[in-house]
Amino acid sequence: MIARDLINPIVPSLQASDDIARASSLMDDLHLSVLPVLDGDRFVGFIREDILYDDIFDKPTIGEYPLEMSDCAVNQEQHFYEVLRVAEECQHAMVAVTEEDDHFLGVITAKDLVQAFSKTTAVQSPGSILELSVKKINYSLAEITRLVEGENAKVMGCFLKNDDMDSERVFVTIKLDKKDVSHVAATLRRFDYQVVRLIQEENLISYEKERLDALMKYLSI
Repeated sequence: MIARDLINPIVPSLQASDDIARASSLMDDLHLSVLPVLDGDRFVGFIREDILYDDIFDKPTIGEYPLEMSDCAVNQEQHFYEVLRVAEECQHAMVAVTEEDDHFLGVITAKDLVQAFSKTTAVQSPGSILELSVKKINYSLAEITRLVEGENAKVMGCFLKNDDMDSERVFVTIKLDKKDVSHVAATLRRFDYQVVRLIQEENLISYEKERLDALMKYLSI
């Protein structure tokens, strides 16, 4: 998946020359609190609903209001993971998608990203989850995959997260294609991997739903 495949066709854009009435009408009709703003076909930032009603500002056009997150944008060819990275860095409800010369193509909302992630093989495929704690210097997905496949299982997805308590370690979460992976966990332990968590199929659906629901709530979708 690349950025242009995730563009939300429902979210409109505003021109810097538009007035408050048009912006307010669009936000009310679509139940949105933020919209992208263009200068011609060039993306220049986002406008928030609360800014429109701030008594400090009383301007005739949107372009005269303080816009935000003009750098919260990705090129249309960038991969889904890069879009996720930019969205996390911006901590914003939308990411703009552009091509050459900042030519605006559309936006990807936080909800679009959650839905796209939920449809990936790593989430959709049945199986189990193992979470490992690994020293960064020792991390090798090839080595982990070799050990997993040696136990007749396959890695369907892999995600890394820094350990906030130990800067030298990362948490490695792997999705496997087997219902019972206790034998895989035992093998990894024999090779000095710390197995932090093991979630097998009977608990996996509720676990993944819980995680997605928490993310949706965090994003206020």
